[in-house]
Amino acid sequence: MPSSSLQQAFTQLMQSAPSALFPKARRLYLNKFPLDGRDSTSTLRLYVANEQVEEQIETVSDNATHRIAVLTIRPLKLALVHWLKAEPASDAAVEDYFRSRWQLDAPALEPQAEAWFREGGHQSLFTAPEGLIWERRSSLPVT
Repeated sequence: MPSSSLQQAFTQLMQSAPSALFPKARRLYLNKFPLDGRDSTSTLRLYVANEQVEEQIETVSDNATHRIAVLTIRPLKLALVHWLKAEPASDAAVEDYFRSRWQLDAPALEPQAEAWFREGGHQSLFTAPEGLIWERRSSLPVT
């Protein structure tokens, strides 16, 4: 289960990210902006590395002509990036970061050989916490 601070950060990021209809622009945005916020000065930053996007149309049961488009986004993998450093952060720094910034225990990290986007620093991937989700519901016009 994600912490409320992580869920709030994910929600804010998703509200400002380009639509999933524009995958290149969206990937560029998610590679550039961390969950920590645009103005983060931390040496550790958290990014959405992989996401699942689902779209569906629901019909409102009491009105067959009224439909709702539902967009659901779940991060599958998050990347912990040691900003502008070639080596991973110390275990103590990682534990402190997750505890103080996200109120979470440090997850099991999978160090990656390649640097984060545009040589942003050493990256380690981990599975996103269960329940971290963003959903948008929009009414569709009657045709």
